[in-house]
Amino acid sequence: MRALFLDKAWARLYGGHGQSEIPDVINLEDIKSSWPLFRSEVLSSLRSGQVGPDYVEIIDLPKNPVSVRPIARLSVHDRLVYDTLVFAIGDLIDQQIRDTVYSARWNNGGKEFWTPVNSWVSMQKKGVEIINSAPFQLARTDVVSFYEHIDVSTLSLDLQALEANPRVLERLQKYLLMFQSSSHAWGIPQGPDASGILANMYLLPVDEFIHRAGVKYLRYSDDMMLFDTDWSSLRSILLEINSILRSRRLSMSSAKTNIYEHSDSVTQLEDLEKDAINYGLKIGEVGAGERLYKLFTEATVPPQRDRDIKFSLYRMGEWEKDDRAIPWVMDNLIDSHHLANKLLDYLECFPNRRLPIGRALSSTLGRVAEKGYDHLEQRILQSATRQKIRSRRIKDFAWAILQNKNKSNLPREFAARYIGRFSSPADGQLLRRQYENEANTSVRRALLVAMYEARSVSTDLLRRLASSDSELAWVCRYLLTDPAVPLPR
Repeated sequence: MRALFLDKAWARLYGGHGQSEIPDVINLEDIKSSWPLFRSEVLSSLRSGQVGPDYVEIIDLPKNPVSVRPIARLSVHDRLVYDTLVFAIGDLIDQQIRDTVYSARWNNGGKEFWTPVNSWVSMQKKGVEIINSAPFQLARTDVVSFYEHIDVSTLSLDLQALEANPRVLERLQKYLLMFQSSSHAWGIPQGPDASGILANMYLLPVDEFIHRAGVKYLRYSDDMMLFDTDWSSLRSILLEINSILRSRRLSMSSAKTNIYEHSDSVTQLEDLEKDAINYGLKIGEVGAGERLYKLFTEATVPPQRDRDIKFSLYRMGEWEKDDRAIPWVMDNLIDSHHLANKLLDYLECFPNRRLPIGRALSSTLGRVAEKGYDHLEQRILQSATRQKIRSRRIKDFAWAILQNKNKSNLPREFAARYIGRFSSPADGQLLRRQYENEANTSVRRALLVAMYEARSVSTDLLRRLASSDSELAWVCRYLLTDPAVPLPR
């Protein structure tokens, strides 16, 4: 049974549903190529109880132009151990969760997993349905740094109430305690799907209280929505929720806690203009494209509306091939660096504009050098590699990023991949030297791939590492098959 959950965890991770926020430099193809052997090693760890990460890299992903959220980057082995342990009790947890909760749900008795975007949209639609059914007011709140402040001891007590395999619970508790001791993070890991399941369990007392209070209620992770016709009733319930959260070492976000009148409640959840634009684009309505562009231009006026920008750019790029947003995107890569993946995805929809786009990416890398924009640098290098933008200036910046060991590992890995993809004979020699002086395993893995693509890696080195116990064995076995290494997603 545990092997079944491991297979589910791997399918979800490899399929891109898991750590898409932390992309892999070769899309985990090395693990895929050796999956039966890798699988047996993960199962061996689960059976022996040797679980828990020795090292966790915390990557700060931007939430907005000035704040970040810490995403836990686990090794593939450690990630699969964690997901498998939680998935093994996921169905038991799901049985405790009411239908008003939309996040991290299992369907068909655990045979299928949730789809985050679809689940969020379904909750929004249900909220609109509730508001339109009566003159409800809406109360909204969420939790400050939710995952970070989940108390593992309290969570462990909650899980013991489940009729779950004691060995699974013991290993999971051990894993979470090791997670906290192996990094400067606390709580549970942000990023893995498994954490969403545990988060649902942790908020179960809040769900039960609101159910007994008799008001309509929806929740996605820590984003809570309560509906009632009486303002005072909603206020009283919010006060009690705050008390319950405090008892579990959580804090309600004062900035995001509010009660909205009925008319304002509708606008909180319903966006008639975007619905109309979406429908118009799908049926080919005359003028729908112009309305979409108008929405985009209005969203870029301060205070910027990020959700509308993302909505517009996806449709302008993928659906309409409307290039009118290109100047704004290229000019705002730094100011809107928290939207970098969406902005760069839009630019990739226009391969005929690759030269000016390449110049803009190069200019942006120059402007952010040494200024703490690691996420933007990584995304630009990833996009430039995927778009096959060959640029001496970008390669120079990539070298500077790769050689800067004060940077986080992810941009350095993608810098290595870019250099290897567009290398000169001299680059190959320098990549070998960089590999010899590199201590971090993730960067060394990326350097091996770069050396392979630059035709400067020794077959003897690959064979020696492939037959060793090194974490690099997997990528070396993969490279020895002489693959066409895929471009990073």
